[in-house]
Amino acid sequence: MKKILKYLGIALVFYLMLCLSTPFNSTLRKRSIQNQINYLSNLIDRGYDDQLQRRFPEGKLFSNALLALSTIEYCNKTNKIDPQYSKIVDNCIARIQSKKSVEIFDQNLNPEYGMFYLGWSNLVYSTYLQSDLIAYSEIPDEVFTTSQEITHLLSQIQSDSLQILNTYAESNWPADNLVGILSIKDNRLQRQWTDLILQTSEHNSGLIHHVGGQPQHIRGSSTALITYCLSKMGYKEIRSYNESFHDQLIDKYLGIELVKEYHNGLNNMDVDSGPIIAGYGASATIMNIKTQASLDNPNAKITWAAMNAISLPINICGSKYLILKQEPMLDLFMLWASTEL
Repeated sequence: MKKILKYLGIALVFYLMLCLSTPFNSTLRKRSIQNQINYLSNLIDRGYDDQLQRRFPEGKLFSNALLALSTIEYCNKTNKIDPQYSKIVDNCIARIQSKKSVEIFDQNLNPEYGMFYLGWSNLVYSTYLQSDLIAYSEIPDEVFTTSQEITHLLSQIQSDSLQILNTYAESNWPADNLVGILSIKDNRLQRQWTDLILQTSEHNSGLIHHVGGQPQHIRGSSTALITYCLSKMGYKEIRSYNESFHDQLIDKYLGIELVKEYHNGLNNMDVDSGPIIAGYGASATIMNIKTQASLDNPNAKITWAAMNAISLPINICGSKYLILKQEPMLDLFMLWASTEL
């Protein structure tokens, strides 16, 4: 019995060392990303995004957008331009454009279908078009045309009257607007639109608010995403903005950065926050890994390593999954974060 316990202990230590060292080792990190893309693409090909749609308001669109972006970014970072990955992105785009994805959004909005749909879908299109991976796409003309149409639509609306655009009827989220702003690749409009959102916020930290109608309230999950978008579009004051984010919502323990969903540490969970433990939000903390990695913060790898370890990863036979396949949305967020490390 003692020998068995000894060997189990050695195996456990080895397992934890692998989990914690993955983001710091190029070979382990690439294997992790490749196998997670493989697992998630097969899962979504079998229709799991329809299950996510029943659980989350925009689950089908969001899951396919995260998988597509992760695949493109991985290929860009590693210069692994392979037709199999282009096929994954093409399949994601087909599902993004499917009736099931679109039907929950309001076609009568201005802009049509609203900013969540337009922002995330166009971020996929524009990122794909800037990647060498597009050379293997079977739908490059469709991707280009659709992206141009969205960009033209948003530019036309904002040229008439600069405004924060709605996701649903009479409701807007600045984070959805920032994703859309990042997708259009128009520096002048990006600055004008971003300045409007910043001017509209009333939080004393200068951070952008979570939802329209409550300009004085911030949330960790949306702030992490907003900060990422600002970083990627080259916002000049991003370092100062990120410092305010840290001051208001981030606590650090041994290099692990945990993000509070609410400034006052509440545990009120919703679809945006994901699980909240002791005031720290899962969605906010994982999204912040990608955000901080984009700003070359070394704590991003430490935090990802910790989240990877507690997620009990299984990485065998060309597939990697977390928490015994119980929450693939966690896998998608962890995958998207890992492509920035």
